[in-house]
Amino acid sequence: MNISKQECEILSSLTLSSIKHNYPEFVQEFGYDGANRGMEKLFGNIWLKYRELVWQWYDVEYNNVPCGTRRIDES
Repeated sequence: MNISKQECEILSSLTLSSIKHNYPEFVQEFGYDGANRGMEKLFGNIWLKYRELVWQWYDVEYNNVPCGTRRIDES
């Protein structure tokens, strides 16, 4: 099946939206490590592609953590 560049961009955008929708619930339920494992099981390589973007979104936009700060569980 051939898909156009525009269709691919739409699919990527929808997938990223789905990941962002689910990630906070996974973090609440399983903690950060469990959420990351769960996202990888659900979304595979797509998660690996977008995970840093999602982590930044989660910290800055969802949790209102100021830029440049670190989570307590980070070493």
